[in-house]
Amino acid sequence: MKTRDFILLAYGAFDGRISGRTLLQKRVYFLSEMLDENHGFSPHFYGPYSSQVAEANSELKALGYIEENCTVYGWNHNGFEMARYDYSLTKDGLKLLERKKKEYPDEWKQIDDAANTIKGAGTPDYMQLALAAKAYFILTRQGGTASKETIKTIAHKFGWTINEPELEKAIDFLNRIHLAHWK
Repeated sequence: MKTRDFILLAYGAFDGRISGRTLLQKRVYFLSEMLDENHGFSPHFYGPYSSQVAEANSELKALGYIEENCTVYGWNHNGFEMARYDYSLTKDGLKLLERKKKEYPDEWKQIDDAANTIKGAGTPDYMQLALAAKAYFILTRQGGTASKETIKTIAHKFGWTINEPELEKAIDFLNRIHLAHWK
């Protein structure tokens, strides 16, 4: 399945809207992992990131299937604007979604079920979700098993900082979405 179609179905599974680029990336990352899909995720500042996902999202926007709204909420200490980009399906996007659900009924059911598992695990904010994605990214590269110390050490090599309380929350989330089992 093309990344563009996967993202469109992901929007549908998350009620037609996703608040923020980081949240979009992390939700698609977890859906991809849960469904064994490869959409080009690699290490990035906020955890796993996919240029394929970013490009496909931009394409959906350019084609008029999603709408982007920017909210500026200040400037950082370097003078750079801080903003959040929220996305929602347009009327045409909703029509295309219905066509894609029919074109990919099995995939739609899998994506919707996985999204419901994510939603049922609570509502972590985008930073908590990013941290869980970082922990899982490292865990998968370690063959599915790694100590908390190993995760923190490898995270540091990627330029990521993970402290013990954050890691505990990440592990709890990963357990609730059935991606990792820790004792």
